[in-house]
Amino acid sequence: MPREKIITGIDIGSTKIATVVASVSDNKVSVIGVSGNVPSKGINKGNVVDIDSAVEAISQSIEKAERMAGVSISNAFVTINGSHIENLNSHGVVAVAPSETSDITREDVSRVIEAAQAVSLPSTREIIHVIPRDFIVNSQEGIKDPVGMSGVRLEVETNVIHGSATAMRNISKCVNKVAVDVDELVYSGIASAEAVLTDTEKELGTLLIDIGGGTTSMVAFLDGSSIHSAVLPIGGKLVTNDLAIGLRSRLEDAEKIKIRLSNDALISKVDLHDDGEDFDVSEFDLEVERIPRIMLYKIINARLEEIFRLIALEVTKAGLSGKLPAGVVITGGAAATAGVERSAKVNLKMPVRIGTPKGVTGLIDEIKGSDSAAAVGAILYGVKLYRGSNLLSFDHKNGNIGKSVSKIFEKFKSFLP
Repeated sequence: MPREKIITGIDIGSTKIATVVASVSDNKVSVIGVSGNVPSKGINKGNVVDIDSAVEAISQSIEKAERMAGVSISNAFVTINGSHIENLNSHGVVAVAPSETSDITREDVSRVIEAAQAVSLPSTREIIHVIPRDFIVNSQEGIKDPVGMSGVRLEVETNVIHGSATAMRNISKCVNKVAVDVDELVYSGIASAEAVLTDTEKELGTLLIDIGGGTTSMVAFLDGSSIHSAVLPIGGKLVTNDLAIGLRSRLEDAEKIKIRLSNDALISKVDLHDDGEDFDVSEFDLEVERIPRIMLYKIINARLEEIFRLIALEVTKAGLSGKLPAGVVITGGAAATAGVERSAKVNLKMPVRIGTPKGVTGLIDEIKGSDSAAAVGAILYGVKLYRGSNLLSFDHKNGNIGKSVSKIFEKFKSFLP
């Protein structure tokens, strides 16, 4: 019987915290524990603003997942988000160590990636991911895995994702305070991509958009790897705020109205240009009992247009216009908002689909929504590292991945298509 490993993913967002626990064997990832969406506290736009409140919310989420899974969580892969996250492309080059065959080894790949990682960053910044895009062997480009090839000069093009050292340490500190070690911080856009994108989409060129409560993360993929990342300090909370202002209601009531309206639109495929029946708001103690649906749609659509126009500007600024034929995949909690697909198609002028988590078994009914993509993706990210590092065969001490050359190589190899 194959040895099973427990891997945990914690998605720490501005509006909710989700913990997912999975049992991993050689050929299966089975979800055994889910916390559901615990309301987030002490987190604003991806940054910790109150450590005690954040620790309390994270503790509640972990406890719920532990009770359902029947296991104790000691380490986890944790998502990180926020407008402090940026990216740059970096180039590394090394001479291949001479040998009888001059074959490129894992050690050579590790060295060239470390060379690419030696970028000039302010002391206030820390690298989150170094993702290989392409290797070049003796001027031959477009190589995805150079191990075993002959050559004397090895180069690599990488995409380096980095963030605020302070923000990263505060997230880690909050998780450590509930006696859980952080295996690794994972940028939420990369995590969501693991859960919702197909290999074909990554290869052809696609844009993943994760719309959360306080931020919107985006990652562009081309030729199988990420080439650009950005985070906008705008999210689904602002749609709720607009509804609350327009209806003169409490924020809690505006959120309920938004969710019910979105569910109705999903079930009945409502035309957002069609006035249709008035929407019943009698239970919310507003000035009126019924409101024209089209008025609500217009309020929501105005904010969605702003989000997607900002994304379109970012795509243009990155020089990716017309280079992402697989289109847009939208995920995150706000992906269920009424009219989000239509607004994305109009403003981004690309095909659009809503992404939901794939690649896991077990309690899939608990994590089938777009709002679970980042937590499930954090687990799948961890699974790649553990399988590649052959760590399923023995206990994982203190939640820290060993830094041997082989394991470092496998970590970077996990990003390759």
